[in-house]
Amino acid sequence: MNNKIRGFLRLRKQSDTVKVICLFALAAAAFFASVIYHTWDIYRFVNTPAEYVLTGEGTISQKRMDELAQMGDVAGVSRQMEVSITVMYRGMSAVINCNLLSQDYMEKLFDIKLPIGTKRIYMNETAFSEMLQGISEENEDLTDVESLKLAASSTGVDIRYSVAESYKSAKLIVAKDDGQDEKALACTAEAEGRLLKEAFSLRVLFDKHDLDGLHVEQLRKMGYGIENKEVVITEENEIQTKLLHIQYGLLSFGICLIASFALKHAAQKGWHRQAK
Repeated sequence: MNNKIRGFLRLRKQSDTVKVICLFALAAAAFFASVIYHTWDIYRFVNTPAEYVLTGEGTISQKRMDELAQMGDVAGVSRQMEVSITVMYRGMSAVINCNLLSQDYMEKLFDIKLPIGTKRIYMNETAFSEMLQGISEENEDLTDVESLKLAASSTGVDIRYSVAESYKSAKLIVAKDDGQDEKALACTAEAEGRLLKEAFSLRVLFDKHDLDGLHVEQLRKMGYGIENKEVVITEENEIQTKLLHIQYGLLSFGICLIASFALKHAAQKGWHRQAK
């Protein structure tokens, strides 16, 4: 084995053809690694939950809720309404948009069991960053801002919140989003009775994403508009880009392999003629 390696290294120094073969082989390895990376990226994306915000006409009947719940891969459905709330922490305050959802849906969305008692407001990291930015712009002393940031990143932080004029106690919890770029989302559980009377939009949670756009097609056939269509379009474009990377990566990998074998075959013929 050692003799073969030494012989190859000697040939590489002496022959430009062997050097070119090595370059093609390295390029093939790089293209193959790129294909594996983007394939794994798509696989990971497909196996994450997909969420759609839907708009219809008027309040949402239970019949329509049941129709959505019976769709394939649906993990949860909830009526949704959006309100502005004021969050206060140590005298600092910020106004945020908060989505009111059913308790069952929130438990599935965040994979948690909501405890009885103190109200909990959940934010993804994007919404929390936006709230911190708003608080920082209104406060010169950033000590309490940093305190809020550290506290919320652990098990949650006690806050006061207000929808009208009176303030109530709540716990603010930042849900990790695995570093993915997400649209800001803040939400809390609301009684089904109020959602039934006042909600005009829906959230549907699927167990996984699809690559053929079947989820969106089915929802539109049922008469719903996709409110978060920008997110959907962005995700579709990212997947198409990754698929192109895979397609051209495989093509380039094949070309490099063919070129390597062709050069090797030609070089071997030349070496045999020289030996004669």
